[in-house]
Amino acid sequence: MAAAISAATAVAALGLTADAGAGASAAEDDRAQARPAATRGGHVRPADTILKNARIYTVDEARPRADVVAISGKRIVHVSRGKSRAWRRFIGPRTELVNVRGRPIIPGMVDSHTHPSAVALSSWHIALPKTDDLETILSFVRQYAAEHPPSEVPFIYAEYYPSDMDWGPDGPTAAAIDAYVSDRPVLLQDFSDHASVVNSRMLELMGVDADTPLQIDPEDPGPQFVRGADGVTPTGWVLEGAWRYFAANMYEAIGWSAPSEVTPELLHNFTSSLSEKGVVAVLDAITDEATLAAAAALDEQGRLHVNYHAATMFNGLADLPESIAQLRAWQRKYGGKHVKIRTLKLFLDGTNEIGTSAVLEPFAIGENDYGELRMSEDDLMAAMLRLNAANLDLHIHLVGDRAFRTALNAVRRAQKQLGSAWRMQVTLTHDELIDPADMPRVAKLGVILNWTPHWSGGYFGEAAADWLGWERFNRMYQFNPVIDSGGIVNYGSDVVTQYEAARADPFFGMQVGHTRIDPEYPMQPGPGTVPGTEIRKPRSARLPLGDLLEGYTRNGAIELRLADTMGSIEVGKLANLSILDEDPFKVPDDEIENVEPDAVLFEGGVVQGGLDP
Repeated sequence: MAAAISAATAVAALGLTADAGAGASAAEDDRAQARPAATRGGHVRPADTILKNARIYTVDEARPRADVVAISGKRIVHVSRGKSRAWRRFIGPRTELVNVRGRPIIPGMVDSHTHPSAVALSSWHIALPKTDDLETILSFVRQYAAEHPPSEVPFIYAEYYPSDMDWGPDGPTAAAIDAYVSDRPVLLQDFSDHASVVNSRMLELMGVDADTPLQIDPEDPGPQFVRGADGVTPTGWVLEGAWRYFAANMYEAIGWSAPSEVTPELLHNFTSSLSEKGVVAVLDAITDEATLAAAAALDEQGRLHVNYHAATMFNGLADLPESIAQLRAWQRKYGGKHVKIRTLKLFLDGTNEIGTSAVLEPFAIGENDYGELRMSEDDLMAAMLRLNAANLDLHIHLVGDRAFRTALNAVRRAQKQLGSAWRMQVTLTHDELIDPADMPRVAKLGVILNWTPHWSGGYFGEAAADWLGWERFNRMYQFNPVIDSGGIVNYGSDVVTQYEAARADPFFGMQVGHTRIDPEYPMQPGPGTVPGTEIRKPRSARLPLGDLLEGYTRNGAIELRLADTMGSIEVGKLANLSILDEDPFKVPDDEIENVEPDAVLFEGGVVQGGLDP
């Protein structure tokens, strides 16, 4: 199944047969899915809405296809297919009967890893031209500065430059930017969002110099200012947002500061854009109090048409008790019908593009450099024991194969120690490089993998190949063996700015994950692509559409502990679903991104578009 990606094969992967009349008999269908969920005095209560003549991809293993779905209030009360006429029992004098005219219907989707707060606060950033040419990017920044004086734009924050862009023999430096703009602070952010380059003026205003400690955060070795040949002078290359620790100095000096708190309107702009694409639930992978307050306000106003679930950060065992206490306080204060916070987030390593991942074999650059784990296996297991006792879940950022194995080992040891008392859910996010021996362990241990499908093409370029070498580079982003062995994989957008917010469209993610070609940033033919194509190696890693749909729906609901109420179209579940203008299983592979919902239903109500064809 993993190597085949034709529409027919992808449909079959979920049992989504193309023949609308095939499958279970009408009698079997009535027994399985036509049981009324709402009755009064033994009589069927009429449905509010019945959608008929549809092509319904239910993502229900027991009954993957249907033609009719009936909705009463917020819930689904009937699902059937074929020649069954059981749905007619749900017609009442006020029932809205909608002929969908063969359009596809899918369950509401889940963005299982995104950053609403970061997107909301990035409206003042500027977008760099889409190029890997340093001169073009720096000339653009110079022109922007000429057109916007410091009195208008006191701090230039520009995104993104390719992680593998050639900065010359000295690498990314403040001096490179200084030659173009030196009258105000300038920051250029790279695609990974884990590295940036600042000019000398910004270093000066922040007060960062040779005396600045090498490790800025005593509990997190990730944030740092890269040093020059003398080992102490900052070059201007900044890793893991180290500049934010000193931003207050700069803001005070320039008499301006970036927006620091998410408002309900800013958050609504992003959540409504997701809702328009059929998303009904999100995991905010790093939240803050202002964002939670904004989400709670929208929920109270009836304007939050997604389930907003969030995670808060911890860096190590030392701050875990405080992080748990903060999470509980925020849940008490802001938690509500659609707002939940029950997950802790941990960074176990960095990124492959800048050589901060934790790997099993040394990097191709340097000698005996295996990268760095931000938490030992022993400490990670101890953290899991504490979180399990607190009945909380864990979401771990990791990209290297050593980090992946370490996380699995910690889960195995914690499960062995706790036995039947183990109840927490562990999700490993990104998982860019997995040793083949560890892939079957995912299902055995019951962990969830989260992947960002729109990264599957050339979004980050070939920077990781410099550190990993081509053999490991060409083994990245492989999830079919995990799925085939029974592991759960779900999907998210991981967008962090307005610049890339459009890539949060799940149908765009499906296209890139299915083809391994990024229509915006395709890889050029070379050692990282299938010969003669722009397909990122290996071809066998292209994800079947059936698995993508399952990952964006049911598997996302599992991580958020919502699988009993959403994630599939079944009797008794909430009526969270989308009517699509085209069938993603039938359009050409390079047109999947163009699929749009004609209507999005959230808990039975139409929140986007309309039901009429």
